[in-house]
Amino acid sequence: MDISKLASEEEERQRPRRAPYIIVDGILQQTELPALCITFIIIILIINIFLVVVILLSKSMRSSSRHLLIINVCVGDIIMGLFVLPVLLNIGLQDKENSNPPCSTTLALRVFADFLLPSAATLAVLALNIDYILRLYCSMYAEGISRLLMIVALFAIPWLSSCFILIPLYKENLLSPPFSPCYKKADDQTEKSLLLLSFFPQAFLVLVLNGVVSVLYLFNRESYGLDVQGERIRAPVDICLASFATLVLYAPVFLISLITTQNMGCEERGECYALDDLYTVAIWAMLTKSWLMCFTWITCRDTRSCIRAVLRF
Repeated sequence: MDISKLASEEEERQRPRRAPYIIVDGILQQTELPALCITFIIIILIINIFLVVVILLSKSMRSSSRHLLIINVCVGDIIMGLFVLPVLLNIGLQDKENSNPPCSTTLALRVFADFLLPSAATLAVLALNIDYILRLYCSMYAEGISRLLMIVALFAIPWLSSCFILIPLYKENLLSPPFSPCYKKADDQTEKSLLLLSFFPQAFLVLVLNGVVSVLYLFNRESYGLDVQGERIRAPVDICLASFATLVLYAPVFLISLITTQNMGCEERGECYALDDLYTVAIWAMLTKSWLMCFTWITCRDTRSCIRAVLRF
């Protein structure tokens, strides 16, 4: 009998369970793919900045509340390409055995990547659904100071609410990566609370309101010609696609993270590899949302017309 084999099997059985995953741990594993990080940075920044510039240059798009709120979605994606992925790339290029990222960097990365950006991005899509309903039925959403205030509120609330709810809870329980010198492990209930508050309530509201938007359009498409702002009412194809993309591409990473709390890690090496692979797919699906969203907006005829007009100019 091979004594060394028996010893290795016994060591494998006695090895402690792998610590539960949390979102940024999965993201930090992707630092081993620097080429993919660079590709995503370039694509995210080019597509989102182009869309923001087109909206600002087009007079008709600047006067449209829908396009102003689209800028809000682009801002979150630009932050992903301008801060989160470059920081990950920098960490990946460092020698982790001799150098650890500063506490401030890892904590800021966790705030944005784990909770703030997913929450704000999902709420920004929710604001687009609310905007569509207001343009159909709310007379106060016409020209004037009331319209301006409501647009500003829809623009700011996703960020303000995410910051006020998540950052205090996050600061109270510093959740930093295992290789960080400022590591502090929070209890499972806190991790679960952060995960739940970062995506699931927002996703539920988006799902409900997007269904309301679709039903309202189907019932009123024959009776409405113009909305309260004097714009032609279009089918909310772009809003529905944006809502669907946000829910589908964000949900896997949050579901996996939620399931693997409360010490539900992995025991066997093959199980850990499978979990790593599943997490890798979920992480890159989440990052894909940051450039894929821009293509949902061009499904609207008005948006395509304005882009063509700006490019001809």
